[in-house]
Amino acid sequence: MSEKPSYEELEERVLNLEKAERELKKVEVLLKDEIYWRRLLVEESRDGIVVIDQNIKVFEANKKFADMLGYSMEEIHQLHVWDWDTEFTKEELHQMSQTVLEVGHHFETRHRRKDGTLIDIELSSNGIAYRGKKLILSVCRDITANKQATKEREELIQELKKAATEIKILRGILPLCSFCKKIRDDKGYWQQVDTYIDKHTEADISHSICPDCMKQHYPEEYKGICLEQDIPLPNE
Repeated sequence: MSEKPSYEELEERVLNLEKAERELKKVEVLLKDEIYWRRLLVEESRDGIVVIDQNIKVFEANKKFADMLGYSMEEIHQLHVWDWDTEFTKEELHQMSQTVLEVGHHFETRHRRKDGTLIDIELSSNGIAYRGKKLILSVCRDITANKQATKEREELIQELKKAATEIKILRGILPLCSFCKKIRDDKGYWQQVDTYIDKHTEADISHSICPDCMKQHYPEEYKGICLEQDIPLPNE
């Protein structure tokens, strides 16, 4: 028959239990803080965050990701990756889900929103383990505005280069005949002014007759125009 523990032994056991309880409470507080901190990072992220299971179906997502695609949180949990990604087939997505667990992925793609509009996405994915499951964590950044700004900047650069080329062509002294007013090009050929302008610029030529030439070549018509417009005829 075992001996009954002494009062001192019982007291020591009680103290140890109380100490263990205090330590457990500290761990619970730290765990709650860690959970809160992680949720804060996910929910307050400016990027969409989505966790995909091995069937490439949504396992978890933050509200930013749901808002990015125009779905509610309830709707987003019913989707697979092929429901929003427009650049890859189901087979390619399944294949990518296998390799991401080993090496991770970083690339650009396009996502289709619920309303059918497309957005450009920069995506980073890594494999994670959670409760015995292999999952994929993806961080999605909407770069639609950046892509559009880049496109507009490139178009502007091309326009400026084209304008600079046209200015370079017209820059300098053009040899002009004093009598017939033809222009000599850089190959030594003489061309009419309108022909030269048509070849070297985007200007459209509209032929007309100035008053002096009208008076010289069509004097009767010139007088008629002056009378119609009440313009004093010059002294003969």
